[in-house]
Formats: sequence, C-alpha cells, structure tokens
Amino acid sequence: MTAGLVGERLLLTLWVGSLWAIGYIAVPLAFVHFDDSAVAGVFAGRLFTLVDYVGLACGSVLLLRYALLGQHVIALWRFWVTLSMLLLVAFLHFYLQAEMAEIKQLDWRDDAILSAQFDFFHRFSTGIYMVISVLGLALVATQTMLTENG
Repeated sequence: MTAGLVGERLLLTLWVGSLWAIGYIAVPLAFVHFDDSAVAGVFAGRLFTLVDYVGLACGSVLLLRYALLGQHVIALWRFWVTLSMLLLVAFLHFYLQAEMAEIKQLDWRDDAILSAQFDFFHRFSTGIYMVISVLGLALVATQTMLTENG
C-alpha cells in the first residue's frame, strides 16, 4: 500500500508541479523577458506542449494504477478527478492548441475575425488550464492527508 501511495505521490508531484511551475511561473516570465511577444508565445506554446505530454503520461499511468484496483475504482473520487484532468488535457492539447496553432499559421493579427477566434481559444484554454491546475492541487492536498493519516 505504501509503495502505491509513493508512486502516486511522485506522479502527482511531476504532473501538478509542472502545471504550476510552467503555467504560473515560467510562461509569465517568458512574456516579461522576451522583447517580442510572438517569440514568447512560441516559447510558451512549447512549454505547454511539454506539460501536456507530462500530464497525458502521468494521468494515464495513474488511471491504469486505479484500474488495477478492480471494480472498486468507480467509487474512488480520485479516479474521477484524474480522469477529468486527463480528458481536459487531451481536449486542450489535441483540439484547442491545434486550433490556435492553425490560426497562428495565418496572418491573424491583421484579421479581426481570426484575431477574435484566437482570443476566444486562448481564453478558453486558459480557463481549462486553471481548472486542471486546481483539480491537481486538490489531488496533491488530499494525497498528503492520505499519507499523514496512514
């Protein structure tokens, strides 16, 4: 049981830690540091892609771990939160970021419609990223309580 909690804690630390470190520290610093916001945006996109891959990998392993527990997995709220996070990461990466990348390929800054579409996808993805971050924080906080309580 202890080894399972340690493995879960490591996966959660990697996933949720990368979410918070990249999304709320590295990316804002990139926009402060780089003079060109387009360069900062490309850099941020690469960082978010990395975070997405970390999330997809860690989330998949966590879900597999929960699934190995058998039929009782349905009753575990941690399973449902992890599944929700994983689905949101997949939606964010494979749909929203793909749409934003497609708009970036066009001359979107001078086109009001494309600019509005990009702004919509950007705001929507920011909201989803925040939801994933808070859900992850809830998992980490309760994981700490699980290990402290035995």
